[in-house]
Amino acid sequence: MRAIRLQTEYLTRPLGLGITKPRFYWNCEGGAVQTAYQIIARRNGEKVWDSGKVASASMTHICYGGKPLQSRDRIDWQVRLWDENDHPGEWSGSWFEIGLLKKADWSAKWMTGDYRPGKNVRYPVDCFQKTFPVKGTVARARLYITACGLYEARLNGRRVGRYCLAPGCTDYRKRLQYQTYDVADFLAAYNTLEIQLADGWYRGSVGCYGMTNVFGRESRIFCQMEITYADGSRNTIISDDGWSWSNDGPYRFADLKDGEIYDARRKPSYRGRARLTKAPEDMILAAADNVCPTEQEHFPAKLIITPAGKKVLDFGQNLAGFLSFTVHGEKGQQIKLRLGEMLDEKGEFTQKNIQSVKPVREVGKLGEVFLAVGMGGKLPGEKQMTPKQEILFTCSGGIDHYKTAFAVSGFRYALIETEIEVDPQAFEAIAVYSDMEQTGSFRCSNGKVNQLFHNTLWSMKGNFLDVPTDCPTRERLGWTGDAQIFFETGAYLMNTAPFFRKWLRDMKDGQKKDGSLSAVVPYNGLSLMYDNTGASVGWADAVVLVPYRYWKRYGDRRILRENYQTMRKLAMFMIQNTGHKNKKAARTNPYNKYVYEKGFHLGEWLEPEEFQEKITAGHRALHTEEATAYLHYTMSCMAEIAGELQQQEDEKLFAEYADGAVKAYDYLFLKSGTIDTDRQAKLVRPLALGLLSGAKKSNVEKRLKQAVEKGAYCVGTGFLSTPFILPVLTEAGYTETAYKMLENERAPGWLAEINAGATTIWEDWEGRVSRNHYSPGAVCQWLFETVAGIRPDGENHFKIAPVPGGTLTYAEAGYQSIYGKIESRWTRTEDGVRYTIIVPANTTAEVIFPDGDRCVIAAGCHEFERKQPGGMRMSSFL
Repeated sequence: MRAIRLQTEYLTRPLGLGITKPRFYWNCEGGAVQTAYQIIARRNGEKVWDSGKVASASMTHICYGGKPLQSRDRIDWQVRLWDENDHPGEWSGSWFEIGLLKKADWSAKWMTGDYRPGKNVRYPVDCFQKTFPVKGTVARARLYITACGLYEARLNGRRVGRYCLAPGCTDYRKRLQYQTYDVADFLAAYNTLEIQLADGWYRGSVGCYGMTNVFGRESRIFCQMEITYADGSRNTIISDDGWSWSNDGPYRFADLKDGEIYDARRKPSYRGRARLTKAPEDMILAAADNVCPTEQEHFPAKLIITPAGKKVLDFGQNLAGFLSFTVHGEKGQQIKLRLGEMLDEKGEFTQKNIQSVKPVREVGKLGEVFLAVGMGGKLPGEKQMTPKQEILFTCSGGIDHYKTAFAVSGFRYALIETEIEVDPQAFEAIAVYSDMEQTGSFRCSNGKVNQLFHNTLWSMKGNFLDVPTDCPTRERLGWTGDAQIFFETGAYLMNTAPFFRKWLRDMKDGQKKDGSLSAVVPYNGLSLMYDNTGASVGWADAVVLVPYRYWKRYGDRRILRENYQTMRKLAMFMIQNTGHKNKKAARTNPYNKYVYEKGFHLGEWLEPEEFQEKITAGHRALHTEEATAYLHYTMSCMAEIAGELQQQEDEKLFAEYADGAVKAYDYLFLKSGTIDTDRQAKLVRPLALGLLSGAKKSNVEKRLKQAVEKGAYCVGTGFLSTPFILPVLTEAGYTETAYKMLENERAPGWLAEINAGATTIWEDWEGRVSRNHYSPGAVCQWLFETVAGIRPDGENHFKIAPVPGGTLTYAEAGYQSIYGKIESRWTRTEDGVRYTIIVPANTTAEVIFPDGDRCVIAAGCHEFERKQPGGMRMSSFL
């Protein structure tokens, strides 16, 4: 037996790790059961840890137990396994390297451009340059670098690393990520290091309304290159005022959302000098410990001539990313490109679904209020649309190659305006997203359901760029509710473990002193929104629900320990704010202590238009139903977490509120033992969140089925309940109802979007706003867990419970879990169903058939023939 897919902290060969007690992971091949393992770790050839032979089947979360690790330590580790016959296998090896752990490890100084930024002024990209010699044989060279802004480094003309839009998105008031690059192969006898610095999240347009200078006006660079020679000596090049600087290079403007102005005639002169500046106050400098955003798939263009005669490039896929092209124009000729997601009803390019109005000049706190309530057009002064998603390119006169570097756009189409004769084949769209391995696949006999899966995957790709954003265009904000409802689907689709670990740190950074958490993480300006959404259920309690699901998905108890105090603070905030707002209601309700409604709540959010609550002037819905239901659900999760971490007093308290909320919910919302409404979300929520039992549960299940049938199997839920509706129907025994809703092609519904030509998931069922919004794609969890029946179920174990239905004649899915790849397929035959299940080495699976029969299988490929109405024939092979 041999270990494969070796990882350290969910990462493959991480460079610059900030975790000093990292854990090891692997999968097994070449045997049935792992009975023991041995890990040996070496630093510079010296053994620093030997686990010895450990009798265990564990292949995840194996914690390093050797000598303490220090900054810059490169650890080579290898593992060998013993199989079911106690035979040792061959060694497999990998490595990781620790970054700079202490403030004293840095000798770099903060440097900036030689100018004083003013109000209402946007600046070109800063260019810094340093030349230096190398004297001797290089053994190792590392560049440690970060920025308040976006940086791109080149050493001797070669781009350093694959990281796009570095250093990534954090709350720059609290924490800044740095990256580590191996640059040994870049070095020559004499070297030139160049760094470009753009505005990025730090001072560029961010959030719903393109607020600028959210974290400061002065962008800056902090970097340190360490060259270690074969004789052990070290040379260090640092950021300081000894660098050359200018901002007269080709990037005349570069904004994360608005786009770029690029003049190919220009080159940086480096006539000035960098200026020293102060370090940002109270900001932690930390290793990212995450996958980095990188360039991914490339899409060629097809030229469309619109009815109005406009030239539009169609890249065939809605995505978030860069644009690249090659052009040969006369010196000074220009190409203007505007990027968008859709064509309007007349077939013309439009950005109307992604833009809003904002003043050209900066706005103060009062201006933020106007923007937040949709009255930005009433603010004084010149207005502009945001985001612009625009590229203005000026030709050099030769053959020019361009690729976006400091802006990311959400688009499928590009309106092109130029006098130059251009070849559409010279244009490409490049997807950019965090470099997560795709771990899930799904196919079935319904091509439109397959397209739904494709669209969900692409909406995830379009919005998982260092932060799980709602859309890559208008807002581009880390809405917590969107991410928590999508967590399970996302974890099937891609390896999200390091990605969400980073975002949990963002949540810690964003938690307020009272324990509440903004619905947007990390902070991106517009404090009115940030400061007033900290109580919203379904959003704020992501700080509990994401670690809880992370633990269940990956078996990671450390994530609970690291985040427990953050989770507990939110839970205590909820407890301290229970009770009716209305004093009379509080007096007359015997369960007032367990009612939750105080604070601002977003509610179900974006149900189909016919079900949306009408908001009148001066009136804001309490959302008592949603809030009390989530009080029960969140407290139930907290009680389980507290029990796992042996926090008995907390467990007792949280269980009390979980149980109490059930009684309060029953008192307020169940009349005559049921809920009589056609509003699907109101029926789905109590069923999905565990608020009902017995006859009441059965009554509400029947009422939900009735509501779905009355609605012609169209989807009637919003953000919070859409992931639950099909599982709830299936668990209630209404499998065919669930399949009819999935396969329904009328709007509102998933396949109606497919029929409208969607290549990503829409934000709203009507398709009026963002066309790239992963939340409603959370239905794909059901494709994995119910249609294919794949569910991780503890260490080295799965449950496989496929439920055939609908018009499907076959369905298959694969999931590369941390324990190995599990696969499930079913195919209808003339007299039954054939099931094929492939179980990875060193794991087992319990197979549960629709009629309730079950069996436990070991590693290998297993086939089952289930005849109708009963009977089974099984064959297995490794």
